[in-house]
Amino acid sequence: MKKNYKIMVMVLVMVLSGMGFADAQRIVKISGWDVAADPSGDPDTYNNQLYDAINADSTLRKTDPNVIYELKRNHLYVLGKRIENRDYKLHIRAEAGEGMLPEVIVGKTVAGGYGEDYIRAYNDITLENIAFNGHTPEGGVLNRMIEVFGAKARFEVLGCAMDGDRGGFIVPQADSMTIIIKNSVFGNSGHRVSYGGNGRLIDFRPDAKYIDTCIVENSTVYNITDRIIRNQGSQVNYLKIDHITVLNNTGVHGCIQLGNVKTASVTNSVFGNAISLGHSAYRTNEQLQDDKHFAVITLDSIWTSGQTITIRNNNIYNDQELVDVWAKYDSVESPNALCATTKQAIGSANLSAAAFSEPLVFKTICGPISDYVDAYYTNPASATFPENWCVGGQDGYFYDQIDVSYANTYQSYTAADNGKPVGSLLNFGPLSSLRSPKTSNPKVSVYPNPAFGKANFGFVLETPAIVRITVFDITGSQVKLVANSFMGAGTHNVEFDGSMLPSGVYYYSLEAGPGITNGKMVLY
Repeated sequence: MKKNYKIMVMVLVMVLSGMGFADAQRIVKISGWDVAADPSGDPDTYNNQLYDAINADSTLRKTDPNVIYELKRNHLYVLGKRIENRDYKLHIRAEAGEGMLPEVIVGKTVAGGYGEDYIRAYNDITLENIAFNGHTPEGGVLNRMIEVFGAKARFEVLGCAMDGDRGGFIVPQADSMTIIIKNSVFGNSGHRVSYGGNGRLIDFRPDAKYIDTCIVENSTVYNITDRIIRNQGSQVNYLKIDHITVLNNTGVHGCIQLGNVKTASVTNSVFGNAISLGHSAYRTNEQLQDDKHFAVITLDSIWTSGQTITIRNNNIYNDQELVDVWAKYDSVESPNALCATTKQAIGSANLSAAAFSEPLVFKTICGPISDYVDAYYTNPASATFPENWCVGGQDGYFYDQIDVSYANTYQSYTAADNGKPVGSLLNFGPLSSLRSPKTSNPKVSVYPNPAFGKANFGFVLETPAIVRITVFDITGSQVKLVANSFMGAGTHNVEFDGSMLPSGVYYYSLEAGPGITNGKMVLY
């Protein structure tokens, strides 16, 4: 008996060892464009390094499918060829450690133009701690970022940032798939002068007739010109949205469209200025779709049995400046938080816990959307609108400059976040992007200098940026924050009123994106 026992143990060890060997993950490290080492490099020189490395690994991948493609932090990956994993699972992640996330940027196609999407997934795919920048060097944006064509595929986005596309970041186009999004940031989808916008986080297309699972957790979505979730036709088995912040979506058709769903929950989330264009007579045909709803959270179908809808603890509010703009135009109404079908599904007893309204003051966000909405209603047919609400295009507001943290004294303080954002808790840092290699420290002229009380800061921005101008005394203590706002490319003049400061020598710092210029000024 003892002899047989020893043989069994030896066989078990051999089997487990074999299993461990077979399941071991192979790491393929891929270098990209090190901008710090080559700040003036030509993107074409680095075009398709990521695509080529994955394609070149095809032979080994067939015998060892558990490979992880690992990208270097502080590196750019220029992608002009679409990655398609038709016969293999794909896992791309950032290397461990600190520093800027590896960033995928737009490269030239074989035809010399710019592609429509970065990835078409036909099999399982995991993207982890990567930034995707959809802005083209010529000022355009990708049409779509990632399309999923694999039936029963599992698609995961973990700790990523995506910015800039016209037609949707994630577009499922097949049945029975699973979509998992966690701890990620999405911004600037759609285009500011295209009111239908087509800006979406997830856009279920007609071929995705059935979705098994869709989960969006701890993520931030801002400046989207249409819905965050668009579902017009897919039956969804399970949909969960929890701890997300949605900020400034024009929402011509709504914001969260649950569609025809069996089990769904929207909990612990913030919706600031959702459907910010309001309900306009000019847009009625588009705003009242087949579901006949117009609200932040909409549900298409009530099931006779087996359906569970949970809506709880969501802050759905509009800034007072936006409400004041709506009040100027008789045809504009404030959107509802929940549509009638949603209210029916959750039941009247649960309405008070579903949503409340408390405007938040975030740490750093884009300019007021109220100016944009005011200009829209003054002339809805116009193709020219203010840039200070900056959705999409080269004048966009970028994910490395937005911070939706707020004080923990608000009611929206949920799940003990201690003032951190309800949404992505990652600090993506000053992501590089295509424009950064060309960014130099801005040249600043202070005039007059010496100045009698008041002076002006004159400077030119090569690219849009958050501009912060700070004045310090000779001890290094800050005495005045002169500016801290988003500014477009071009010539700027900012007035500084130092009339209440003592005469003497002062120092200033002007930060524009990654560029910093320091100087000295004298006040009399």
